[in-house]
Amino acid sequence: MKNIFRDFFTFNKRERNGVFVLLSIICVLVLYLNISLRFVSQEPVNFDKFDKDVERFRSSVKEKEVFSDFTESSNSNSINKSERFNFDPNNLPDSEWTRLGLTEKQIKSIRKFETKGGRFRKKEDVKKMYCIKEELYFSLEPFIKINSPAVKADSVSGPTSLFKNGKVEKMINRVIPEVHSKSILELNTADSAMFTSIKGIGPFYAKNIIKYRNSIGGFVAKEQLLEIWKFDQEKLNAIEPFITVDPSKIKFININSCEAADLKNAYISWNVANAIVNYRKNHGKYRALDEIKKTDLVDDETYRKIVPYLVTE
Repeated sequence: MKNIFRDFFTFNKRERNGVFVLLSIICVLVLYLNISLRFVSQEPVNFDKFDKDVERFRSSVKEKEVFSDFTESSNSNSINKSERFNFDPNNLPDSEWTRLGLTEKQIKSIRKFETKGGRFRKKEDVKKMYCIKEELYFSLEPFIKINSPAVKADSVSGPTSLFKNGKVEKMINRVIPEVHSKSILELNTADSAMFTSIKGIGPFYAKNIIKYRNSIGGFVAKEQLLEIWKFDQEKLNAIEPFITVDPSKIKFININSCEAADLKNAYISWNVANAIVNYRKNHGKYRALDEIKKTDLVDDETYRKIVPYLVTE
């Protein structure tokens, strides 16, 4: 027992010096803290200004929420009452714009754009109109069909020798696809045999196209083919003249009555599907499609992909 106490409580000279230095440092720190507190004046902090700023911020947030709810409600009402059909936005009659859900003020803005020589050359040009809100554009996008003006050989200026060496002919062929003897296929209704009738689409691609079509609920744009494994832009350019898309053939999902299993597809994960359904159960039915962004799991990219497949009826 005596040897045990000696092992634990006996220090050599070096260890004793270390203990002395450590105790000295502790004493100096304790002394410093006691003395310094006597010379530091502690004034009470006034939080009145901070509280006023917080209250002002809360008021501004409430005003924005009220305004946002009002605008979203008005926009959603106009969209829900509108019709959807394939259309070319260039020189579209006012009555057709009205059927699509646009107001008189929005139509006047489009007419002003066309009067100045403006023309919609691609779908994204419609989105650039400041009078077209994001939600309205996404609901119209699948139905926008812009007909490119045909280019005629006799409208190309230049020496006739250009036609002989084929330069102009090659240029025209890039703009106007050669008419194929096969019929135009609709992506949402064609079967495997129809797909393989197109040059460049074998059984492998035909199977993958149908499989992906079923996984997303149908195609709303030809460009969705690029999302298929090994399907590149070169192949899409080759078959594009022989295919078409009818967005009315896709599978629509009612987000006010569906379950998570109905929403789950290639674009919507289980987490997102559950978040959309749970938000509806906790806050009531959706008044507008863009309200699914309030779940925090639906980002802009996901919303852009899935909104053509959703309805609130």
